[in-house]
Order: sequence, then C-alpha cells, then structure tokens
Amino acid sequence: MKKCFVISPIGEEGSEIRKRADKVFKYIISPVCEESGFEAIRVDKVNQADSITQTIIDYITASELVIADITGHNPNAFYEMGYRASTGRPMIHLKEKNEKIPFDIAGIRTFDYDLSDLDSVAEIKTRLIKTIGAMSFECEESTNLEQELLSQEFRCDNSQLLPILYEIQDEISSLKTEIHNKDTETIQTIVKASVPTAPIEDPNMAVMKAVLPELLKNPNSMKTLMELSKAVDQNKNYSCNGQ
Repeated sequence: MKKCFVISPIGEEGSEIRKRADKVFKYIISPVCEESGFEAIRVDKVNQADSITQTIIDYITASELVIADITGHNPNAFYEMGYRASTGRPMIHLKEKNEKIPFDIAGIRTFDYDLSDLDSVAEIKTRLIKTIGAMSFECEESTNLEQELLSQEFRCDNSQLLPILYEIQDEISSLKTEIHNKDTETIQTIVKASVPTAPIEDPNMAVMKAVLPELLKNPNSMKTLMELSKAVDQNKNYSCNGQ
C-alpha cells in the first residue's frame, strides 16, 4: 500500500495542539487516505528504534504522498515541508480556516478545514480525495525532453489545478453571499422609503376620538356638553360687548 506521511504540529500529550492534530488526523486525513488507497502515517504513531529525526527524513523522502498541516506556523513543520519540496514529490497543504499564511509561503495552495463544522469537514474530505485521485505518483521516464516537460507540467502536477479551481469556487460562493446581503439591505431601504409616514393628528380630532365613544354611551352627557358650550360662547360675547 502507498504511504502518506503527515507533517503536523503535534504538541505534548493532552495539549490543545495535540487534540487538534489528533482530530485532523482521525476525521480528515485518515479517512481520505483510506479512501484513496494510502496508509496514513504520523511520526508519533510509528514504533521504530531509529532516531525520530532520521525516521521523519526517511518517511518524507520515501512516501508517495505527504500531507502537511501548516496551522500554528510550527518551525519544525515548515522545515519538513521544505525538505519534502526539495524532492519534487507530491505534497498537499492544509490549514485551519481563517489561519493566516506567512508571507514567505503565501503562494502555496492550501485546503482549509473547520473542525467545528461537519459540512466543512465533509467538503474538504471530498476535495482531498479528488485531488489525490488527480495526482500521478509514478511518472514514466521519457526519452524525449519535450515529452518529459509536458508530462511534468500537465500530468505529474495536474493536481495543482484543483486547489486553484476550489479557491475560485469559494470566492464565487463568498461573492454570492455578499451580493445577497447587499440586495437584502437595498430592498429593506426601498421598502422603508416607500411606506408613507403617518400624518400628525390634529389635537382637537384626537380629543374628539377619545370623548365621542363616551358621549354616545351617555346621551345626557352630550346634552350637558352642548349647554356648557353655549354658556361659554355667551360669556365670550358678553365680555366682548362689555369692552
């Protein structure tokens, strides 16, 4: 069975780094490797008498595939990635969602994972399986230089295209969400502008609305109110004539 060596910050037993590394290995990397016909290997799970450094170098050099998690910007992980890159053999990069990529390796393509989102975990597993399936792990030797270059460019490195396509897909999805939010805000603004504001009610009309139901219930009150109104008017007229 082909081997996939996992480069990852591991941390001390029981640490948050170890817990995250174990979850990534258990729920993402191992299932993907099993589905793709690979044995997933992490150095702390290897029982060998050799020095750990030599064991890592041997696996980095000999494994058909390496999956490297750059989350946390671990110096040892970066060193191992550099060593693997020097071999020219296939390597896939992972990182936790929203993790910033250091500027000196900003050009590499990464697959983002979110362990708190089961849909995200399922999505990255599907993408990794498709990417591994597009890789060529046994490039045939060519006697023609042009054919060799063509093989390296389009066959051996064919998997490099998928991360780019996935990145474009994610950008389009993000733009769709942003456009939807903007459209929603615009519609709400238009609706608010189109709804007429309630006119300011005349104070006298407000009084009438409050008093009228009571007057209708008690007609005698209406008669008393009218007599009082006449008395007030007569008093006003008398005052004016007296002046």
